[in-house]
Amino acid sequence: MRYVFILLISSFLFSCNLSQPKSTDNNSVFKNDSTPDLGKIAQMKLSHTGDYRKTLDQLDQGNLSSLDVAGTLFKNCIGDTLTRDSMFVVFNDFYNTVAGSYLENNEIVNTQLQNSPSPGTLNKVKTSLAAYGFSLSSSEGNFYLEPQTEYLLQNFGSALSPAYHEFLTIGSKEQHTRFAEDGTILIPADSLTSRIMTWENFMIRYPDFISIKMAQDQYAQYMSAFLAGMDNSRVFNPESNRLNDSSKVSFESFIVKNPESKSTEVVKAYLDLLKTTNFNYTDKVDSFLLEKVYH
Repeated sequence: MRYVFILLISSFLFSCNLSQPKSTDNNSVFKNDSTPDLGKIAQMKLSHTGDYRKTLDQLDQGNLSSLDVAGTLFKNCIGDTLTRDSMFVVFNDFYNTVAGSYLENNEIVNTQLQNSPSPGTLNKVKTSLAAYGFSLSSSEGNFYLEPQTEYLLQNFGSALSPAYHEFLTIGSKEQHTRFAEDGTILIPADSLTSRIMTWENFMIRYPDFISIKMAQDQYAQYMSAFLAGMDNSRVFNPESNRLNDSSKVSFESFIVKNPESKSTEVVKAYLDLLKTTNFNYTDKVDSFLLEKVYH
């Protein structure tokens, strides 16, 4: 399972003017709108998120040096914390886009990875990618890049708001232990419930966080897995459609351990619903999740 963060731009980003060194002009930076001068771009000082996005759109997604330029531009940002957070949303979007398209856009590396590459070739590619926080993984013979949140935290965390720094810190910690893969939950129930409470508390502390939708989605993913399981980790017995005893115990334990949490209100309501069906699965379960978890 790949953890690909898809961040949404807040609608309240404010407008500022583009500021550049006197020696830099748009014509010299973007030659013929297709071959940007990376050195001159890196000297630009931007204060408007829209200009930052437009600049990154000019960069080559098949060249890792584009990430160097994008990172330098972010660090050169002129603006307050909200401006930096909004620009980082754009950077992170670009970072994940590069991860998703780099192999396709880089013919040299793509060729190296074809036809059962040697261990030496693999190590060389992995080393070059690791410098940018990417790990090289494969599935069914296909290679792909996994962005590492730890890289973002170490390289950009200090320039961000406390909320964004904590968001990356939580994500980095969770990424060290995979939550699920191929429809199977890989962590024990107490670890899953710990993640639920971590994200609930984050959303309570930072309700106006610029990427709050990402936090909400992460919370919903964990809560859904806890209440309904996944394809290969079901909470309802596949033969009888009855709630597993172990899951019932986990729900009751969660309520006892987190008596004041909003998540406990959801779990209580879920148990009340299941009592009406004698703890058997019905379509009411899906309706409940849509209303209470994915709303």
